[in-house]
Formats: sequence, C-alpha cells, structure tokens
Amino acid sequence: MLKNFALVLAGVAGATAFILACSDDSPGDADAAVCDCPAAEPPLAGRITRVEDQFTGAQAFLGPLARCPENSTLLGGGCYAAGVGAVSVTLTSSGSPGISPDPSAYECKWTNPSLTEVTVTAWAKCLTPAAQ
Repeated sequence: MLKNFALVLAGVAGATAFILACSDDSPGDADAAVCDCPAAEPPLAGRITRVEDQFTGAQAFLGPLARCPENSTLLGGGCYAAGVGAVSVTLTSSGSPGISPDPSAYECKWTNPSLTEVTVTAWAKCLTPAAQ
C-alpha cells in the first residue's frame, strides 16, 4: 500500500514539473516557436511523386525503366504485368540498376518465352529536393 502511494506521489511530482516547464512563465521556454533554431525541412506533400514506364509487345525480353525526375532520389518501386499474355511472363529481376544507366531509376526485367503480347510496367516513387 505504501509502495503504491509512493508511485502515485512520484507521478504527480513528475506531471507538475512537466507542466511548470512548459508554462508561459517558465524560466526556460520549451516552445519551438520562440527557439532560435534552424528552419525545419519543408513538408513532403507534393515532393513525393510516382513515375511509370510501360512497354507493350511480344518480345522475349522486356525491361521497362521508370526514371525519377532530375535531382530526385529513388525511394522504391515495383513491377506489374497486364493483358492476356500476363500469365506467360516471368519477372526475373527488379530494382535500381545502380550506377549504370541511372541510379535514380527502377527497372523491371521480364522474360516472355511464349512471345505473347503483354503490357509490363515499372513504377518508381521519387523524392524531389526542397526548393532552396
């Protein structure tokens, strides 16, 4: 019983200290609005975009490459196939091709052994740098 009372008392003391530290008349403000801090990173809204590269054909090897806009950073991407021939294609590799041809692109490599017409798509999520 005494142990529980001590825990409650410690909680009340901690809450009181927190309220006093954040009040308007505290000796050291904890409010970021009055802080002489550097500007924060601009919001991400509108800076994350999705780009796609789509290819339709009946070739044995298909490789769409979704490129991010210039100076953007590749966040990730993906691949999908559509159409009647989609069941006959196999995704053999996907991801950033690295330094060559473009580190800010997402590539999907497909094989199409039945040579049926299919539409394959590579998509990429990109982060555009904040305006200075």
